[in-house]
Amino acid sequence: MPPRPRSAAAAKLPVPATFLSLALLLLPLGFLATHRTFSGGVAVSTSAAPAEERHREERVLLAGGGNADADAAAAEHAAAVDRHCGCTLHRDVCASTLATIPNLAQKPLRDVISHVVARAAAAVRASSSNCSSYLRRPQRLRVRDRLALSDCLELFGRTLGLLGTAADELSAGNRTAEESIAGVQTVLSAALTNQYTCLDGFAGPSASGDGRVRPYIQGRIYHVAHLVSNSLAMVRRLPQHRRRGREALEGYGRVRRGFPSWVSAGDRRRLLQQQGAPPAVADLVVAKDGSGNFTTVGEAVAAAPNNSEARFVIYIKEGGYFENVEVGPEKTNLMFVGDGMWKTVIKASRNVADNSTTFRSATLGQLPTIACCLHFFL
Repeated sequence: MPPRPRSAAAAKLPVPATFLSLALLLLPLGFLATHRTFSGGVAVSTSAAPAEERHREERVLLAGGGNADADAAAAEHAAAVDRHCGCTLHRDVCASTLATIPNLAQKPLRDVISHVVARAAAAVRASSSNCSSYLRRPQRLRVRDRLALSDCLELFGRTLGLLGTAADELSAGNRTAEESIAGVQTVLSAALTNQYTCLDGFAGPSASGDGRVRPYIQGRIYHVAHLVSNSLAMVRRLPQHRRRGREALEGYGRVRRGFPSWVSAGDRRRLLQQQGAPPAVADLVVAKDGSGNFTTVGEAVAAAPNNSEARFVIYIKEGGYFENVEVGPEKTNLMFVGDGMWKTVIKASRNVADNSTTFRSATLGQLPTIACCLHFFL
């Protein structure tokens, strides 16, 4: 049979073009073979896979390429973060704080809290540096902002001391003492209060009176407050021995023999012996008529010893004392005893209108406010 004649189009097609056409036809087949080679010979339809499954696979790849040990460690760490942060108000801050702790799941709770407290202290230092940078430009500040920034710097210093005390208590050998846990809660609560006291100093008669500085510093201060708040929430999970019986829960906490439990036996005896009469033993006496050691309460506080481990009693005789009394943190174990309600009166008149900040407006204030160190019986 004679050969079939080629069509005119085929006769005119050059040889290189013929090979190009064949390559284009075979290209999809080669791509499919290559895909199967790298995927292990298993074809997966991503359109059919649920979105959650695809996300899980992505997390596995990021966590370590599907390594079983790495996957287990990541899951264990995530479970520990959920366990510790579940009781906090600011979970995002908590999760980011704990993300850098190695072997988190094996860490004791006290060590985890200590890490959060340390992060809070670092955040306080950053806030202090930020506020100091504004005080170096006084010509751009109004009087109120300058005073408020000064208050914040002092409060930051107090806060660092409180956080240091909390860290010491958390690392103490006696890790189950209820008094130790209560002390940590007290100092952390004071540290938290300091942050909002700092911001209150910028408040004016109206929202527009808050000045131009607060918006630039409040983010860091809120971050400190959130860290301290989270640490407080974790402290509540520490084991505590709840004692029952003679001590009842009342407005002043636990009460023993008619007095708050933080009033020592010696202080109870002093108060019971007084019964409206001057205290039998007073270390200093304040009297407006000059019959005592001093005529003002502030002078007596200044004369009191610093960091006293024994109770120091200041008896304030009947009268009106017009002064703002500030008791620094170094004045510990002070007791003020007066002649009774409406007889011994301390009052002052600092307010926002005369550019006084909230921090400085207290008539009788202690820095920091820790109930264990200063008792008032006026």
